[in-house]
Amino acid sequence: MALPPITDYASLVANLSDYIARDDLEGYYATFIQLAEKRLNSGLKALGMQGVSALTTNAAGQALLPGDYIEWLSLGWVDAGGKQRHLRYVEPNSPEFTFRHRPNGSPQFYTISGGLVRLAPGRSLTLELVHYKRIPPLTVDAPTNWLITTAPQLYLYATLGEAYVFQKDEARAAEWLKMAEERLGQFVQESSSGKVGRRAERAAEDQAEAIAAKALN
Repeated sequence: MALPPITDYASLVANLSDYIARDDLEGYYATFIQLAEKRLNSGLKALGMQGVSALTTNAAGQALLPGDYIEWLSLGWVDAGGKQRHLRYVEPNSPEFTFRHRPNGSPQFYTISGGLVRLAPGRSLTLELVHYKRIPPLTVDAPTNWLITTAPQLYLYATLGEAYVFQKDEARAAEWLKMAEERLGQFVQESSSGKVGRRAERAAEDQAEAIAAKALN
């Protein structure tokens, strides 16, 4: 009997069952899928993973990151005049974040540490964070997501790789994970033409540095 096309959780499980051909592993399929998603989250950056979240900082300029956050793309806010303002990312221990900014002025920089967005100088603001987010997990109750719709082979290869890692079959695990890696590269390349606004442009960074320099004078 022909295998069903992979379109959701149930059809992915049906294909896994046929490929693995072991009745004693069926209870582990959900774990294999979860581990595959974790692996893909660390290597996949595609348009479907981009999200926009509104964050409100406290008086110290801190706000919790979204629960599905992986990596930032940009952060900004709209000022009282309706103008979009962009912040520049710096490391937590950088001079810009620790002292090279105007303490009583508008926020110029931000950093991310300890699960928080932190502004310098700290202010209470409503921010717009553009970021990469985790792949929505596939489950019986949530049987589809954007990735299985657009790249079902990637899901299958990565999950089979995890299944053979569990079985300690290094040769087969390496084979399936290599196929997953190759398909991942193809998918990222196919998706790259649709990506938008990755990181702050150099011109914006130069402007922020000029503002910071003035703050020291």
